[in-house]
Amino acid sequence: MNKNKNSKIALASISALALALGTATGAAVAAPGNNSGFYLSGDLGQSRNNLSSPTSPAVNIDKRGTVYGISGGYQFNPHFATELSVQRLGTHGIGSSEAKTTAYSLDAIGRLPVNDKFSVYGRLGASHLDRKFSGIQAQDSHRVGFKLGLGAEYALDKNWSLRTELTRYNKAPVVSTYGEHMNTWTAGVKYSF
Repeated sequence: MNKNKNSKIALASISALALALGTATGAAVAAPGNNSGFYLSGDLGQSRNNLSSPTSPAVNIDKRGTVYGISGGYQFNPHFATELSVQRLGTHGIGSSEAKTTAYSLDAIGRLPVNDKFSVYGRLGASHLDRKFSGIQAQDSHRVGFKLGLGAEYALDKNWSLRTELTRYNKAPVVSTYGEHMNTWTAGVKYSF
């Protein structure tokens, strides 16, 4: 039931991104993105947590969740930025229990412009991960872990960009067989001031 909902959300996200890219590409004037200054971004995507069943035969496991978040950063030059973000990493479940995870992150971003519109980037940071449990005898908890990411960005004009990213969060709080590693895929929009 939850997987079907997440699949629909992911499909809607991809469709919206494709529509926005197609519309904006036709209307945008060829202008490079800003090389320095503040920016804001929002994104939507999907997460996957390394869960396992505590019993045999296995109980129902929901490893996927919906990700959404906002971030703000400062681009120092075409190659380096720092970023603060808040990401809701989704709800994951084992049987009748659930865990909801939120990440508060500070990241350094290394960016490699391929041309005046397209660039790839890598992310290295630290995340404070809060996890709230329901349906099991566990207290809500938090931990700090590393965050690694790899992404691509396409400038629509001097202010607006589209970006997509694969990210790995380490050291989420562990209870029972809820795993400590999470992988996410997101697509989003960035506005540079």
